[in-house]
Amino acid sequence: MDARLPRVLEGAALPPVLAELPEPPVRLFVHGELPRGPCVAVVGTRHATPEAEAFARQFARDLASHGVAVASGGAVGIDAAAHRGALDGGGKTLVVAPSSFDRPFPKRHAALFAEVVAKGGAYLSPFATGVVARQHQFFGRNAVLVALSHALVIVEMPVRSGAMNAARWARSLGRPCFVVPSAPWNPNGLGGLLELERGALPAASVAPVLRVLEQRGLHGISPPAPPLPVAAAQAERATAQRRKLAEAWATASGIEQAILEAIDAGVCYPAEIAQALSFSVGEVSHSLLLLTLRGLVRNDAGVLSRVR
Repeated sequence: MDARLPRVLEGAALPPVLAELPEPPVRLFVHGELPRGPCVAVVGTRHATPEAEAFARQFARDLASHGVAVASGGAVGIDAAAHRGALDGGGKTLVVAPSSFDRPFPKRHAALFAEVVAKGGAYLSPFATGVVARQHQFFGRNAVLVALSHALVIVEMPVRSGAMNAARWARSLGRPCFVVPSAPWNPNGLGGLLELERGALPAASVAPVLRVLEQRGLHGISPPAPPLPVAAAQAERATAQRRKLAEAWATASGIEQAILEAIDAGVCYPAEIAQALSFSVGEVSHSLLLLTLRGLVRNDAGVLSRVR
């Protein structure tokens, strides 16, 4: 089979969630691999402000870093920012398109769509080849996009927009809908404010989206690993701290070592330590001050504990 040709999904090969649609597609064509784990759709206006595009890209990057696939429609503006953000985060992204792969919409995103597929994502369309995008095809695309996603996130959405249609599908299909709130004087965000009044959830970060996914029993969500330089610095600091404690322990006096052993045994107050070791309270207090200054003992409201 020609690698440039899509795989045909029909019958039992179609994702089962599509059966939730009033008129599920009979056949779909896919280049690449559909997401297997949690998937969140991120959509919005084609005429996005630069700030909104930057936010959508970072939002998608954060989702990807937690193991969540990002779906969108491939259009200019918020859609493209979401796809690029997922790729930035090393994650998978799904393009649910209104045209065939060989007739990308818009044409300038052909390279982006090819990169999506090359990096383990997918380009999904109702059309095999030779079909350009037409106005009536976008609403059907939105239905499939929302059905395949576990939640919908809207970044900048006017009242009259395709994203509003996606929001209606989210309500109809019972998908959690999140809106990144916009300023009320931003006409690009008025549709999002309307959705918030209808019960959509606000999302200023990925945190509320991840919580809902976890509450719904979706697995595979993991915290992002720190960048290698950060992780290395953390490990170096931990090693230095252990070395410092070992050196401080080695130079502890007899009374200091006895105090540390008493704290390890659960004697946590200065007067109790003095009584247990037959030292004066003054001697114990002086030694505890030195141990605290050297980082071997922590004093939390009078309760002593070892620093390890």
